[in-house]
Amino acid sequence: MYTTTTLRRLELFLIPGAVAVYVIRRLFETAGDFDFDILRARSQGVKVSVILNDLLTFDYNLDIILPTISGAVLLLGAWYTFHFQAFPRIKEKNIDNQTYTLLIVAILLAFGSVFVYSFFKLEWRLRYSSPGRISGFVVFSLFRKLHLLTSTVGLLLMILLYEAFMQVVYHTHELYQKYQQPKHLILQNILLTVAAITLLFWMSVGRVANLILGGTSVSINLLIIVLTLVLHHLFFAKIIPYFVSLRLNTRDGIIYLFAGICGYGLVSFLVFILALHRGDDAELFAVLYVLPTIVALLTAILRWVFFVEKQQLKTKVLVKTAELSTLRSQINPHFLFNALNTLYAVAMKENSEQTADGIQKLGDMMRFMLHENNQERIALSQEINYLHNFLDLQRMRLNEAHPIEIRVNIQEPQNEIYLAPMLLNPFVENAFKHGISLRNPSWVYITLTHDATKLYFKVHNSVHPKVAHDPEKEQSGIGLDNVKKRLDLLYPNRHVLDIQATEHDFFVSLVLGIY
Repeated sequence: MYTTTTLRRLELFLIPGAVAVYVIRRLFETAGDFDFDILRARSQGVKVSVILNDLLTFDYNLDIILPTISGAVLLLGAWYTFHFQAFPRIKEKNIDNQTYTLLIVAILLAFGSVFVYSFFKLEWRLRYSSPGRISGFVVFSLFRKLHLLTSTVGLLLMILLYEAFMQVVYHTHELYQKYQQPKHLILQNILLTVAAITLLFWMSVGRVANLILGGTSVSINLLIIVLTLVLHHLFFAKIIPYFVSLRLNTRDGIIYLFAGICGYGLVSFLVFILALHRGDDAELFAVLYVLPTIVALLTAILRWVFFVEKQQLKTKVLVKTAELSTLRSQINPHFLFNALNTLYAVAMKENSEQTADGIQKLGDMMRFMLHENNQERIALSQEINYLHNFLDLQRMRLNEAHPIEIRVNIQEPQNEIYLAPMLLNPFVENAFKHGISLRNPSWVYITLTHDATKLYFKVHNSVHPKVAHDPEKEQSGIGLDNVKKRLDLLYPNRHVLDIQATEHDFFVSLVLGIY
């Protein structure tokens, strides 16, 4: 298996080779266009002396070949300086005078590439005495100071994009070497395939790069960048999460996916027809629509893959931390259960059935916290049983003289549903902690329902002003923050948590994907 070092050595041959092929092809195409224009002028009777006089200041070797080759060599110099010299030092956080010098050299080489190519390169076009009637040639330069600046920025952005892409390739390769995961190998092969196709496309077509670097339009570079960034955000934040949430093994999921592909194809076709109707060619359509879309989609997919992997690692760390905390708290749990059993026996001996029942429910809750709470997933019925025990204990400490209303509507699952433990009960505990007052009328409403794909949980409780000396007045709700973080880690893009708070009531709504 090749290493990252081998891949970087391969770049030293592939990239200069690709640039050489591109330059040779463009020079042959330019020579062919020049000869074709000469033949067109001669076919309409333009004298050789007129052609030679019009092209007196034009030397194909000095005005076409030399600037093109010189610009390509300086471009390769800028790429080599940044990719192999400057960026490795930046990546290692070795920022010193040498690093700054290398960056300045890379920028100057990029500037020199654009300057040599645009300043010394001359263009020609046919001169017409009347519509359709060729009378000679006109030699001119496309050099503009503003184009010089924007083209340099465009060239530097291309080098940065190349660097970002290759860093993703290196990182994916290192992940595969470290973990030997098939997904990393597949992703690496996809990236290398995309790179090879892009390189072959550029070498064989080439005019896409010319539009970006040639300075023919000041706004094209910025427009491409803006479109790519907007589409990237749209793909990453909206489209990819939506299709990931679909169950593609169902009929509805396949229909939605097919509709999305057809919709994109229809929009692309309409944009292409509009571009042709306005007189734009297919090449401009490729630059302004297809290229940003492809780049945005590929980068969004790559970002999503690494984002999901990062979330999975965070989840593992969270689980391990929770396990460690639980182990620390379980130094001697048998002592607690033995103590509860003793209190239970005393309560039964004194005929205090309500106290004994409360002790038993407390023991069940502690057993749940010490055992089931360590599992990745538990049955919804276990979470509901814990909730009932908690509610029964709360009712025991209240009596009918207190103006407190507790309404509970829980739909028992017909088929077993599994979810992460302790996602629902913290909201109920928070409602009783902050919503119950023994002096003022209070209420807590709890609703739990579900369908085939989602679980709906709502808690609505009263809120009472805290007195000045209340120790819980300044607390920030650590339990709720913990649940929010766990939901983000365990159910990304599969839950909707809505919390609304006023001076008089507090409302929580949780919709959880259980498919």
